[in-house]
Amino acid sequence: MADQQDTKDMKRWLEKVKSAQQQLNSLIKDNWMDEARKFAERQGKEVRKLIQSDLHRVRSFVEREKRDLEKLQKQIPGELNRWKKVLESQKKELSQLLGKTGSRGAAKAKSTGKKTTARAGMAKTGPVKRRKKTAKSDSGSSV
Repeated sequence: MADQQDTKDMKRWLEKVKSAQQQLNSLIKDNWMDEARKFAERQGKEVRKLIQSDLHRVRSFVEREKRDLEKLQKQIPGELNRWKKVLESQKKELSQLLGKTGSRGAAKAKSTGKKTTARAGMAKTGPVKRRKKTAKSDSGSSV
């Protein structure tokens, strides 16, 4: 009977140990899950803070660039008008210069009876060669 009592006590004791082990395992699992959840929430908060600070930096940078681009866009029409005026004045100057040289060339052409071209001296035959002055030609021209 003592043996039966001992076996019953051992069975009760084993059941208590098993139930304690189950409780411990469930606590460990639950506690582990809670700890993991808490850790993830903390890390999530830190990540959100970092992202928000980066987002603020990016937003301020984009706004600064936007203002700069708007300033440049406002300046573009004025710059275009200024360059148009410069180009028109250069065009007028060039046309006046061409007109002056054209009128001189036309006067020469009238006197010689030939048409003037921009490269009249280089037409078909190439550039006009000049003669070298020699001692005979120099002495003969001065007499």
